[in-house]
Amino acid sequence: MSHHLRASVVIVGYNGERFLRPCLESLTRMDIPAAAYELLIVDNGSGDGTVAVAENFRSQFPNFRVMRNERNMGFPAAVNQAAGLASSPVLVLLNQDTTVERRWLSELLASLERDPSLAAVGSRVVNGGGPALYAAALEVLYGGICVVHEGDRRIDAVSGCAMAVRLDPLKRVGGFDPALFMYGEDLDLGYRLRAAGFRIGYSRESVAHHEAVRRQRASTRVYMFYMARNRTLVCVRNYRWKRLYLIADVLALFPLTATAEWLRSQRRRLAVRWLVEARMDSLRRSLQMLREPTTV
Repeated sequence: MSHHLRASVVIVGYNGERFLRPCLESLTRMDIPAAAYELLIVDNGSGDGTVAVAENFRSQFPNFRVMRNERNMGFPAAVNQAAGLASSPVLVLLNQDTTVERRWLSELLASLERDPSLAAVGSRVVNGGGPALYAAALEVLYGGICVVHEGDRRIDAVSGCAMAVRLDPLKRVGGFDPALFMYGEDLDLGYRLRAAGFRIGYSRESVAHHEAVRRQRASTRVYMFYMARNRTLVCVRNYRWKRLYLIADVLALFPLTATAEWLRSQRRRLAVRWLVEARMDSLRRSLQMLREPTTV
């Protein structure tokens, strides 16, 4: 590990050709020199020009690597892959469909450097040009329901869209859970970091802009299925009273949260099918977890 590098910035790419160029261009405008960090791009088997776009920026980043996977391994597995290759003590995650403001990275790193007790720090992520928040500090209520706030409440997790995590705590808790594939892996990590005694912080001055619109994403199977399924799986994995939670999830929590996502969707007939599939798969996997031996 090279400690002269302050961070390893990881972008997981998948068919993100139209997003990646503005994302990388925004990194070149940051107030922290490119020589101070490495840029790791993990391509999850894209079928478009994502890799070609990334390669066009190689000369602008002195510490630059592209890793190509033959298939889509999912976001958590790709991040774990990058963590295994990282040359700095801090892993910084950034979604391919974001752009960052000038002080985005320097403010994230400053938060970690000011407070050694923090294992992870999240950015302030706004929708497009703002000002509406996409993600910030997260207080996670019972059932995996998140309250997005500006750091004035309890911080249980931060969004994997734009966050920094120290590599040592990340590895000590086992990294991100690849079984989740996408969505909810940041909440799961937050549970496990806090259970291991680590703290999570938030930097309001570290700002990223996210291009995805939640209403549009709720009209895709990928979002609807994994968001609904993983909310249940994350809770079953991390709650002490797993069976009690699962009863509450069947009777109330899943129907309420699924209805909220369904109302956002622009393809409601298909959304019903996706949510049913998510319900069935979450129950099957939850029952498997309940049968697993408990480790102390």
